[in-house]
Amino acid sequence: MNKSIIWGLLCLALTYVQPTFAQLTKTECDQKAETIIELKNSFKDFPIPFIDELISFITPCAESGYGRLSPASAYAAGLLHLRRGGYTTFPGGSVQETSYLHFFRASYYKYPPAMLDHGINLLTKGYRGRHSIAYGTIANNLEALVAQDYKKDIAHYILGYLYLKNLVSNEDFTNATLVAKAKTNFEASNHPMAKHWLAIMYYFGYGAPQNKALAIQMLTDNNILNSTTLIETLQNQNNDWIPISAEERLASLDNYASNNKEITIVGNGTTTFKGHFIVYDWTAAGVKQYVPVTLSITEREDHGTYKNVSYELIMNGETVVKNARYAQVNTSVNEFYSGFGSSLTLKLPPLKNVLQDHPTKNTIIHSLTGLYFKQATVDGKEALIVKTPSASQIVEFNEEIHTPIRMVLYPETPTPPTAITTIAETDIKTSTPLELDKNFATIAPNPIGNQFEITYSLDKEAEVQISIYDLFGQQRLSLPSQNNSNSSLQSTTIDSSALPSGTYIVQMRINGQYFTKTVIKE
Repeated sequence: MNKSIIWGLLCLALTYVQPTFAQLTKTECDQKAETIIELKNSFKDFPIPFIDELISFITPCAESGYGRLSPASAYAAGLLHLRRGGYTTFPGGSVQETSYLHFFRASYYKYPPAMLDHGINLLTKGYRGRHSIAYGTIANNLEALVAQDYKKDIAHYILGYLYLKNLVSNEDFTNATLVAKAKTNFEASNHPMAKHWLAIMYYFGYGAPQNKALAIQMLTDNNILNSTTLIETLQNQNNDWIPISAEERLASLDNYASNNKEITIVGNGTTTFKGHFIVYDWTAAGVKQYVPVTLSITEREDHGTYKNVSYELIMNGETVVKNARYAQVNTSVNEFYSGFGSSLTLKLPPLKNVLQDHPTKNTIIHSLTGLYFKQATVDGKEALIVKTPSASQIVEFNEEIHTPIRMVLYPETPTPPTAITTIAETDIKTSTPLELDKNFATIAPNPIGNQFEITYSLDKEAEVQISIYDLFGQQRLSLPSQNNSNSSLQSTTIDSSALPSGTYIVQMRINGQYFTKTVIKE
């Protein structure tokens, strides 16, 4: 930058007589802000004393009405403090990063450059301190910028990213509406990263028919480091969804919320479980990673309403240990929780980054703020189902995990299963999934053909509904409910001719209680 301009500004800042807040006008403050904002790309070359003088020059305008008089001045102050660093202490003793404070105010008062930059700073660790990320507010601001035709390419790109990864929602996975919004935003942008993510959508069939060849061509044409790196990643690994038991999916995802089975397999002393750490894709269409894991839970102190426990988790040959409180979420739900907090998280061993699009980011670390626990019956065995809170993060991306992460774990010494001889021996009022016992119902033939029969007998009046699920938990067949009014042998014939060869789950819902059995069609 021309040194004469720098010294001219410095002289202006040094000789400027600060007016009282009552004398400040929006026009004057906006003019000062414009002068500073025009220099922002050169801030990195300015000596700190000069930055300090510019801060003194703009601060009265930036502070007037807490940024309300001149949001542009608050933005200019934020830019300067981002270069300078530092914190503001308020009369009550609270401390806030000064750059964040000014950006927040300018964004709050809808100054477009601040609305964009504040969101980017939060998403990319642009601030020096830790700050909570209000994804919904960022998305709302970006939608407003698109409506104003302000830097639409980057706004559309960020919106598409937030929507595809479900970051704007508290739902468990990205729904079809958000997938469609993601695709629309990527298509409306000329930003290279928007084209990059649109190619990913085509590769996996999000919001459009899956077309891997087209996706690879789009990445090739994009010709940026992220896209060329991703091509290499995709072409050197199997990118198909990992098949898991349909009962694992139902217990860990589809039926997790409704399951209210009492947890009996976490004992006193140390209980060791083995199973898998399951990473579903954003839309829960399939499983991206299925990693063996061992989790030991050791009771350290029993305080009645809660226990102090120690967790030892082994995954990918690495061990992590964490102490926490283990307590029931509330008395009406058989779900337990251990919270670690946002600053003392449980950081899991690194996992392969299956969508690696940067040479230095070949692994990712899941930083968990807590663990939720439920118990379910999976393929005839009692299992501990572990769910992670949405406030958990992927460290390398500085973003929360708003898509399903689960563990399905089985005790090393399984609890002897309860024999199920007739439905009369089971509490019909519960909704706990149980395995069909051969003495209660039979399926013939098994392996099944183009049709098969379920034969069963109930000792009481009941409503029976039968459904068939595939290994991904997708319902393939559903029969109308029928009423069972006597204890005689009942037989239902099911037309399975439309089912391709594979493994399926037969689910019977009897007065709200679920019974399941696995069958194979050859």
